[in-house]
Amino acid sequence: MASAYALVKMPFVFRTNEFCACAGIKLSSASRALRAAAAEGAISRVGRGLWQRRDCEAPVAEYSAPHPFPPAWMNTNECLMDAVIGPQPRRMSHMMALEAAGVPLVIGPQLSLPHEHARTAAPLGMTVFSESSDRVTMYATRLTARTWMSSPTRAAVETAHHDVAAPLWDERIAWAFAEDGTILDAAEAIELSDALQMRAGLRRLSSIADALRRFAANDLGDSLHSATDEWADIVSARRGDAWIRLRRSRRSPLGPSEAAWADIEHKVLWDRHPSVLVASLMT
Repeated sequence: MASAYALVKMPFVFRTNEFCACAGIKLSSASRALRAAAAEGAISRVGRGLWQRRDCEAPVAEYSAPHPFPPAWMNTNECLMDAVIGPQPRRMSHMMALEAAGVPLVIGPQLSLPHEHARTAAPLGMTVFSESSDRVTMYATRLTARTWMSSPTRAAVETAHHDVAAPLWDERIAWAFAEDGTILDAAEAIELSDALQMRAGLRRLSSIADALRRFAANDLGDSLHSATDEWADIVSARRGDAWIRLRRSRRSPLGPSEAAWADIEHKVLWDRHPSVLVASLMT
């Protein structure tokens, strides 16, 4: 009876130790009671020692800015993040933020969290990136009291810099350049790449824009915006800069002679010729 009474007093997402304290029982007894409640469908397990009630809806979050995500998902996500990292700020980032900005793709949750909380959230079925606390809210829009979302430009730069957010992120960036030159802001990219030490990401973005300018002008014609030229010239490799791979998560060439295409201006090695990227935009 004590366990059943304690369960209805739990927040929408709660930890096993919170249930222990409320019910006044030992951890072993609490684990058995929670497993039984999950078998009956009253709660569901969402992570190690983390549970979600199924007998009620998530509390409605107060929003500071409009967003494209389903309200029910946002409400649940707020509760989940509060339970995992407490009142610390977190940011919807990378390809998730690009999708929110209008780039057509389907991607799962991608969040950036302070270093000290990233490992805790990793098993929750989302892609988690870690960074210092002072960077979480930079170049981002505040959605709720504790949740932020990367600006489209930060999302593009951080995606290119980390190259782990999606297997074909370069195609989505190319789409943003070729189809809608208003999504990304070149001036903001220069500023934030310096502030966040993401110059490699900026070089990759500039290399993509340069490739479109070189190989897609005749194929895409009027769909290429003047922004492509601006981005192609936004940065160049400096003396002493090492060569970097466009997609470092792929098996890529070790040097310019082995690359499918070597962008000398930005010192970026491509594992496939830019014509393949152009062809993907036309399908």
